[in-house]
Amino acid sequence: MPVSTTKPNLIRTNSVARALAIIGDRWSLLILGGAFQGLRRFGDWRERIGIASNILTNRLDRLVKAGCLKKAKADDGRWHEYRLTQMGADLYATALMFWRFDRLWSDQANLQLAALSHVSCGDDIHPQLVCAHCRRPVRAHDVRYEDGPGAGFEKMPPPKLSRRSSVPSAPGEGRQTLFGESIDVLGDRWTQLVLASFFLGARRFDEILGHWKIATNILASRLRSAVQAGMLQRRLYQRGPDRYEYLLTPKGMDIYPIVLTLTRWGDRWLAGKAGPPLLLHHKSCGHRLEPIVVCDRCGNELEPNEVFIRAGG
Repeated sequence: MPVSTTKPNLIRTNSVARALAIIGDRWSLLILGGAFQGLRRFGDWRERIGIASNILTNRLDRLVKAGCLKKAKADDGRWHEYRLTQMGADLYATALMFWRFDRLWSDQANLQLAALSHVSCGDDIHPQLVCAHCRRPVRAHDVRYEDGPGAGFEKMPPPKLSRRSSVPSAPGEGRQTLFGESIDVLGDRWTQLVLASFFLGARRFDEILGHWKIATNILASRLRSAVQAGMLQRRLYQRGPDRYEYLLTPKGMDIYPIVLTLTRWGDRWLAGKAGPPLLLHHKSCGHRLEPIVVCDRCGNELEPNEVFIRAGG
């Protein structure tokens, strides 16, 4: 499948790009993470994640408009609260894959990530992304892509935010969530899109530029950040003039579950009548790939109301 197009100002239809246009920023992800832990009221979010009131108002309004949250009267009738819709709850798999990534790759020795307990089986768990048909773990090299019924071209979905969030991470209670330090890099729409393009075969600056129509300064910045974060490595492939390509490191490869869960979410909620832009096939079992996140102990699919989040150790 080509990774770029000659059509000016158009990109190939892509569920990840559509998804990230809605929830691809640090604050939106943290708000959703709080909602998965039962937060519903404005003041609770403000206190838990350390967000300014004007930014919180902005993100809540956008998540309501997108359909991920709904605004309702609280049970006591005195306050409004925000509740997850089915569309919002369906992002739980993505949040779990953020938790998995931080558990594997956190560089902070003293970072106390949340621990997850599965109510159904009573065990502490490490969520796994598997194929719904064969229940085997899904790896990037074991997935084949082909154009789906929604394949085509569209304008890059407009960003919901005007600039990159660069707020320092808060220690303590805020870290006892599904999101750890990776959100400071991956809680950015452009960084996730750049990294996702490597799973579609891109390696070089111009290939990524053609795929997403990203401004060159933004692309250079995100590639540099990904290299500094240890997700990409830079390799010389030509001399005179020197030219470089980028390769995913093992750490970078481990964002694939995040990309897959965003793909599934975008296919379900944003593809419309046209259908998914890409069809994914699991080469291990030969079936269409439906990625699901399951408990590594009992194998059941994980739902927000069945996972207890507590302080880690």
